[in-house]
Amino acid sequence: MQKNGTARRDWRTLGRLGLGAVLCAGLLAGCATTTDMPASEAESVRPTKAMILPPPGGPAIVNVVSTTFPNAVRQDIWLATEARSTGENKISIIRFTGRGGDGSDAALQDIPFTQVNLTEEALAAWPDSGMSVSPYYVQNAYGPFGYAIAKPANGDTCLYAWQRIEPLLKPSGAIDRATVIIRVQMCRRGVSEQAVLDIMYRLRLNLDVFPPMRAPANIGAIAAPIKPVGVGGFAEVIPSQRPAAPPVVRAQPVVQAVAAPAPPALPVPPPGAPIVPSPTGASAGSPLVPTPTGGGPIVPSPNRS
Repeated sequence: MQKNGTARRDWRTLGRLGLGAVLCAGLLAGCATTTDMPASEAESVRPTKAMILPPPGGPAIVNVVSTTFPNAVRQDIWLATEARSTGENKISIIRFTGRGGDGSDAALQDIPFTQVNLTEEALAAWPDSGMSVSPYYVQNAYGPFGYAIAKPANGDTCLYAWQRIEPLLKPSGAIDRATVIIRVQMCRRGVSEQAVLDIMYRLRLNLDVFPPMRAPANIGAIAAPIKPVGVGGFAEVIPSQRPAAPPVVRAQPVVQAVAAPAPPALPVPPPGAPIVPSPTGASAGSPLVPTPTGGGPIVPSPNRS
């Protein structure tokens, strides 16, 4: 009896171990299938499927091309433009669903910006435009980002910006939120540098797992935008060349000399007529006639008694 009881317990133990092994294998298999996605070639999708959206009011989305990798989805979103510069207005975004691959098995690599020549990328996006990398620290609702500015002679203002949203890990070490990489290249005609850069603060990710979250407004925090604004206002990477205002020349009033009216001409006496002195004074060569008060008899006024 003892032997039979021991045998039953052994069979039960083996059964439990076998069932546990089957369940574990099933779970592992399920985990393996959920981490990888079926890869697909580039295809056009509806603008509503874009993983990142331009701000309200434009620029409008013209086309969205999406490519799926086993560990990531990459989209190129072309935008409408009226700029004259050679290049394309577009937003590129990569959303990793897991860790970056090593390039094998069609998995996409997650390459940090420290290993990328971003200056060459900016120059390639807008050739012959004179891109200049910004030295200012800035961040939008999703964290820090970098950018370069160009102001070619054709009147455009061009932007090349890049942003990496770091992954978030669970307490167990598993990935709760994978990396998102954003690149924005845009030229706009006849606008300021501040207006072009404003798109980086108004972009919104169209992803459920990446909403802007509230946090204290400190360096590196999420949802604490920092703009390149100082005491003197918006700090431009390339100061705008404003033409100097011409000096104001005020017209001097023109004063015209007004000639004094000529005295009326005296009538010319006929030849042989006696010369009568003027009442206001004697003319040259005329005899002096004394006034009535000069030594003559005083004639009383008729109204004096």
